[in-house]
Amino acid sequence: MEAVSKKYIFSKLFEQYQLPLYRYLLQMSRNEQIAEELLQETFYRAMVSLQVKDMIQARAWLFKVARNLFIDWTRKSKSEQQMIEQIQIKHESISNLGNPELQFEKKTRQQELEAVMKQLPERMRTIIYLREIQGFTYKELTTAMNLTESQVKVTLHRAREKFRYYDQQKKGGYEYEE
Repeated sequence: MEAVSKKYIFSKLFEQYQLPLYRYLLQMSRNEQIAEELLQETFYRAMVSLQVKDMIQARAWLFKVARNLFIDWTRKSKSEQQMIEQIQIKHESISNLGNPELQFEKKTRQQELEAVMKQLPERMRTIIYLREIQGFTYKELTTAMNLTESQVKVTLHRAREKFRYYDQQKKGGYEYEE
């Protein structure tokens, strides 16, 4: 009976978090194959060792495992800069439907934002992604990032400031105060 309930819980976790985890890993790695491999490893580790009592803690735990797997994968690379250059993916072509100028501007802005994110240290990229894209609470961030709540708030504030600074720097002019 317990095996059935664990299978059921695991399938629900997979169903609920597969896409958000994949998007996170894809955003971090910039490579579909690597994101898929890291996603598989994340769920494998969940299946082997996760004791699910609270679904919210499971979410934070899964993102923590995914982040640690990404960090391990990054460390195995020769250097982060070489890694980024080697794993660049092609962006979707601009659709001929709708307004091509608007789509071009949107795609250009997305590429600019991705370039700004690349400039941030891994920890700052992760905390911005988890908070702004995945909607993590501060409590979830403390679990996923192994930080205290005050460290989460400070890191998030600094990450946002640095992000704005790099974004404005691309456009020209912004004073960054550290």
